[in-house]
Amino acid sequence: MKETALVIVAAGKGERAGGAGGTAKQFRPLAGVPLWKWSASVGERLFKKQLVDECILVVPESAVEPVQKETPGWEIPFTVVPGGAERQESVLRGVRAASREYVLVHDGARPFLSCGLVERLVDSLTDEYGVVPLLPVSDALKKRGEDGAFSPFPREGLWITQTPQAFHREKLLSVLATHGGGAKDEAEAWTAAGYPLRAVRGERRNIKITWEEDFSLAELYVQRTFRTGTGYDVHPLVPGRRFILGGVAFPDFPLGFAGYSDGDVLVHAVCDALLGAAGLGDIGTLYPAGNPAFKNISSIRLLADTAKRVTESGWILEWSDSVVCAQEPKLAAFLPPMVSKMEEVLPETWRGRVHLKVKSGEHVGPVGHSHCIVCFSNATLWKPLDII
Repeated sequence: MKETALVIVAAGKGERAGGAGGTAKQFRPLAGVPLWKWSASVGERLFKKQLVDECILVVPESAVEPVQKETPGWEIPFTVVPGGAERQESVLRGVRAASREYVLVHDGARPFLSCGLVERLVDSLTDEYGVVPLLPVSDALKKRGEDGAFSPFPREGLWITQTPQAFHREKLLSVLATHGGGAKDEAEAWTAAGYPLRAVRGERRNIKITWEEDFSLAELYVQRTFRTGTGYDVHPLVPGRRFILGGVAFPDFPLGFAGYSDGDVLVHAVCDALLGAAGLGDIGTLYPAGNPAFKNISSIRLLADTAKRVTESGWILEWSDSVVCAQEPKLAAFLPPMVSKMEEVLPETWRGRVHLKVKSGEHVGPVGHSHCIVCFSNATLWKPLDII
């Protein structure tokens, strides 16, 4: 087996992608996940298939510590190093940080790298040859002359170069250290040094995100899995307790919820729906009655912790819909404040996805006689399949 390191270069400014608020493209979300993490997670899959032995991620110096904190507990040996002012310097630093005989240099803006492509590269890799993935140019081409006029240009014999590009590590170090700079990719510097190059078939799905509209295109490539969870809660109404529903207090209502926490049936049902969809149990297990830590606790705090658990498991909220069954107090005017209060503790990307309804008990049964309030909730979550 060839000992190989995956070097992911994500240290650029990403200006052409037009990041909102000046955010470099490698830190912008694709399907809710930072772009750099898409490529980095491929390293874990490659490691499990014994195609690579370590992963080096090159990011801007200011991002090293934050990225290290975001790095999940992958099995692959994983190192984050600071990049340089130019791509060639960033690649050189990443290759220096690697410790294997061969390296695969991959652009962090290509999120859909497949194990099959890497297998073809590694199989073709030798001490003598560098290997790059190529795709034939399929579009008609035009060339602008010095006078500004456009004329047809033949596409025969022209190829699009992708990454990763594979090389013998020590030879690539020598190439990068002596090349004058300005190379568009490592293969250009490699051939300029007189080393031969081989090619394998690239993949159309291995797109590079360069422009703003590429993010929208990439979203179409993301494969998602969906789950739906159901939540239900009921609490008796009793004197001497505060009435808090959806995190909103009703100080003028004479009854409140009997419960170990504040008894907020709406928030409890939403929590259970989220936990159920993510396969993480239920609030009775995670926040049990009898534990002093949860005595009279605000259920909004439980919702915040629930959302944190769900997001750490890689799930993203698509939609939540709840119905509160109550006779008194009248709740219709308070639905927007309840939604706002719950969304305050949810991830920013989840906001605007919480829906709430209220139904009367119609003076029938325990709900209709204001003995209790019942809440039902559903939550649909999704996560990208390509992320570990």
